[in-house]
Amino acid sequence: DPGELRAVIGPNGAGKSTMMDVMTGKTRPDQGTALFMGQHDLTRLDEAEIANLGIGRKFQKPSVIETLSVFENLELALAGRRTPWAAVWHRLSETDRAQRQVVLDRVGLGGLGDQKAGLLSHGQKQWLEIGMLLLQAPSVLLVDEPAAGMTDAETVKTAELLRSLAGEHTVIVVEHDMDFVAALACKVTVLHEGRVLAEGALDQVSQNSEVIDVYLGR
Repeated sequence: DPGELRAVIGPNGAGKSTMMDVMTGKTRPDQGTALFMGQHDLTRLDEAEIANLGIGRKFQKPSVIETLSVFENLELALAGRRTPWAAVWHRLSETDRAQRQVVLDRVGLGGLGDQKAGLLSHGQKQWLEIGMLLLQAPSVLLVDEPAAGMTDAETVKTAELLRSLAGEHTVIVVEHDMDFVAALACKVTVLHEGRVLAEGALDQVSQNSEVIDVYLGR
């Protein structure tokens, strides 16, 4: 639903990444449709068209430019025209600067704008990339295993950040860490062999015998 936070879990090969690949145009299915907002069939659009519709994706490994500052990474992500001439003549407006700072504070990096992105911790790089996505004003955020490689403190903070984004954005999180999924406190979809095996609260799906057999274990 619009503004919903949803976690997607399941064993390796369940189809979690393929689902995100289809939703972002990276993979085209052999058949079927993927409707966005009830009218746009994502299977007929390319990656740029889908991004411009308002679907943003954060991969498991951060893809920030480490030789640039945190501010510069965010500047590159600002929504706007991307033609060659627009890029050459672009100048940051006061609105752009204010928006960049608001997002920086939102993701917990408020005092690190001038620091090189390569000096950030793994968790901080993840937050920076989420901030870069937010500056593109997406309606849907696809987040792939954000807790992987994080410290316990970073994991808690990331769960809080994603919960805070729900309502303003639809947030879909693919994750293996069940403690992290529990911290999200949201509806869970369990995938297995390309189909939905179960849906509901984590406590509910955790008691499903099929989910226990194929994923959680007894």
